[in-house]
Amino acid sequence: MSLIDNTITLEKVTGTDDQIRALYDILIKRTYNISNTTSTSIEEHIKFAQNHPYRIWYLVKANSDYIGSAYLMENNCVGINLITNFELFPIIVNKILKKHKPLEEIKSVRPPYFYINIAPENKQIEAQLIKLDAQKIQSTFVLTST
Repeated sequence: MSLIDNTITLEKVTGTDDQIRALYDILIKRTYNISNTTSTSIEEHIKFAQNHPYRIWYLVKANSDYIGSAYLMENNCVGINLITNFELFPIIVNKILKKHKPLEEIKSVRPPYFYINIAPENKQIEAQLIKLDAQKIQSTFVLTST
């Protein structure tokens, strides 16, 4: 483990006021969004944080500073949102993979592996995924009614 590895920690979100504020700060500073495409009020965020849909949720810290968040979902999707230090993405992925295993496959519901969705314009994280030898398995499109 490198010195940098030791400066990155995953702090489990338990819903304290400080954590909720930190998560909101990360949310409003994010450049790329997939599902959260409209402005979120602090009240909406508090309600979401208290009833989140995640299997597990972490605040990502570099030394004592929050630099992002990460979560795992029941469908084995991993979300990692960084506001700075994108080059630390592989370290964060590896920490998650060391702590957690994918849930068992359910055909047509959950794959037997972890996967990550990223916004198509997020070239910084795409480059980090390529460094990790991650395989691109799909492109996703939103359908709107006409």
